[in-house]
Amino acid sequence: MRRLLTPEDVRRLVFESIEEIEEAQSRLNLPICPNLQETRRRLRDGVFMAEPIVGSEGYQMDYGLFQPPSTIILDSRLPLLEEGLLQYSVVHEVIHADDHTGGDRLYRETKRHILEEHEVELERGMRIIAENGGGVYIRNREKLAELWAMQYVDLYVHYRTYLVLRERGTPRLEHLWERLHGEGPITARLLTYLERRRGIRYIFKLLTEMAGRCCLIDLLRECEDIKKMDMARYTI
Repeated sequence: MRRLLTPEDVRRLVFESIEEIEEAQSRLNLPICPNLQETRRRLRDGVFMAEPIVGSEGYQMDYGLFQPPSTIILDSRLPLLEEGLLQYSVVHEVIHADDHTGGDRLYRETKRHILEEHEVELERGMRIIAENGGGVYIRNREKLAELWAMQYVDLYVHYRTYLVLRERGTPRLEHLWERLHGEGPITARLLTYLERRRGIRYIFKLLTEMAGRCCLIDLLRECEDIKKMDMARYTI
């Protein structure tokens, strides 16, 4: 009979996930978690919690939460939910922890890029926010750039989580991926779409070499350009 998670379960699952991430990045020869040894060391003294999650601050998805420097919280109800979701949630938070170990470089570089290269989009975004009464929460362009940078980073956290579970052979992974990211124009499925068209190493080039030269706006434009080329090819 399935039961609720305990803090001891969370600790065990975190370190099992670290091993799986290490194996996946070794097989793929890709930096899924480039700071993994230091992240493992930090998490040895970490705090692990299991409780119902209804909304908290920090890096968050629906069923897990990483709080710097080394606290991982998982929803205690995860074993009662869809198969694969527990492992997905653990890996997702470990990857967030690894990004923090690396100084959140992608977030910092992406925010800088947005502020320097996308002034027009920021201005347009602030107008829309003001018209819809959201100025209390996003008061200026810097706050909006922070939000967009966080959204961009989280796409890559989800994508890397998906890669680890794909290498692991998680049952019904595509069904889970569709359920988590199947709706809306801004989902992590943008990256699996781009992987099919450009290849997995191109995705990691965006994540590493091109950090600070790309953001969510650029990613959406690139995917849209590919779709337009496909449409032109089919209509000729």
